[in-house]
Amino acid sequence: MPAVQHGLQWRTRLATYRDRAVVLRKLDYGEADRIFTLLTRTHGKVGAIAKGVRRPESKLGPSLELYGHVDVLLAKGRGDLDVVAQVQRMPGLRIAGDVEVMSHAALIAELAERVCEDRHPVDGVYELAVMALDELARETDPRRASAYFMMAALDLLGYAPQLAACATCDRPLTARPAAFSAEAGGFLCDQCALPSMSLVPLAAIKVLRLMAAGDLETYRRLKLDLALMSSIEGVLTTQLEHHLDRRLKSLAFLHQMRGV
Repeated sequence: MPAVQHGLQWRTRLATYRDRAVVLRKLDYGEADRIFTLLTRTHGKVGAIAKGVRRPESKLGPSLELYGHVDVLLAKGRGDLDVVAQVQRMPGLRIAGDVEVMSHAALIAELAERVCEDRHPVDGVYELAVMALDELARETDPRRASAYFMMAALDLLGYAPQLAACATCDRPLTARPAAFSAEAGGFLCDQCALPSMSLVPLAAIKVLRLMAAGDLETYRRLKLDLALMSSIEGVLTTQLEHHLDRRLKSLAFLHQMRGV
């Protein structure tokens, strides 16, 4: 698809830059404009306004889909917001409009936004978000893609759980179910776990270790049933919610959907 230019002459007087980006968030502004939060490859998280994008005749609108992957030309604005001058959707699958799929996409986007600061790129976040949304578009179970992203995001935030040794005494974990404690920072051995703690199945612990190692190809081939996926998600969401200063809205919505 050829790039499309929104040709307001005054924009040419502003400094421009081109980047690739994931559309994390959008907000209607005024009668016809829209403000976007973009996770760019080289400029970090950027706020940008698309003038007239909500008008039917706008040529920018069709390419600026929420959670889409785009090539964008931005003009540096005089305030906090840059201006979208050109945009082209990158090749790849689109996120389906299914409520659950979109909810998992929202979780990926919200986490990516949380990891980054404005105009300060964090190594690997853009690539990770692109990968996770691509996985989400191709996966039959959206929980798999968002869980993988949660594990990687925890690592980027410095909150990755301890998976191989006891988080309290550092003894190597034996090959058996174990209790998980977000307060301690990971799994606990039999001596350190309280009797009242529920145990995470060994199969879930093994999958979490595989995810932490970044072995996406093997992860894709695993058959994860509903109960196993729930155990994996439970560990990751508990760890995230313990360490983040406020609860993620997208996680809360997913919990509400499932009646958790």
